[in-house]
Amino acid sequence: MFPILPVIARVLYCIVQLWTPSTTAFLMMQSFCTHCGSALSPGAAECAQCRAALAPAATRIDPRQWGIWPPALGLMVLVPTAVLIASLALVIPLAIAAVLSATALGLLQVALVWLFGIRTWPPPWALVGFTRPRTSLRHSAMLAVAALVCSLGFAQLYTMAALALGWNFLMPPEIPDGLLLPGGWVVFSALALAVWTPIAEETFFRGFILRGFTNRWRLIPALVASAAVFAALHLAPALLLPVFVTGLLLGWLYHRTGSLWPCIAVHAAQNLVAVLSAWFGL
Repeated sequence: MFPILPVIARVLYCIVQLWTPSTTAFLMMQSFCTHCGSALSPGAAECAQCRAALAPAATRIDPRQWGIWPPALGLMVLVPTAVLIASLALVIPLAIAAVLSATALGLLQVALVWLFGIRTWPPPWALVGFTRPRTSLRHSAMLAVAALVCSLGFAQLYTMAALALGWNFLMPPEIPDGLLLPGGWVVFSALALAVWTPIAEETFFRGFILRGFTNRWRLIPALVASAAVFAALHLAPALLLPVFVTGLLLGWLYHRTGSLWPCIAVHAAQNLVAVLSAWFGL
């Protein structure tokens, strides 16, 4: 099973080698500061916003380079690797597998964003949304709370409708017993599932996938497509619709605030609800 990993690494290397010339040529046309993400004037020696010394033009990053293909290549690597990592639950206890798989998938998602999107060091994470919201703190908090309430509310209505109609195949699956580590070790489960996973998934799905789609399509098609990808990768037919709606809300929140932090807060709150439900047996 594991010999496939060197093959994936080799494919990644070949893709990067093929993609580098066109990417470098594009970066020569338009560049952004790798420290604060501000647009740079042609030939500038320092950033007018943060006064940081600038790297050579060929290494400056333009987030508008991300179109359809970088996210598509990222998904081509993520999907089979996610299936491979998820198979850990077949050979080790579920709680340990959940922590290990969440950690590994998160690292993979962040690595793919860097490999197919940023590709410079140190990574200017502001370009994917790790920056202060352009809306006020109060407004951003209100938008985040609204998105969280709508997401949880829709999930509840969806569950009630499936139950009333007797469509058991559409009922969201129950949280399995043994998902969390026992005793004080539960902290590691909470960190992996309710902190690290939201950070990694929002970086990948909103900061990378949605940004790439909006660079090529109008906002509404990009939101729908990115939410559909987000839902499909949860690999549970009964979760498709509620996760799709959550993806739409998180994409809208990212578009409105220009920052990943509100999206991460909403995503973390939802995952924390699931962790607490599993912990208290609800």
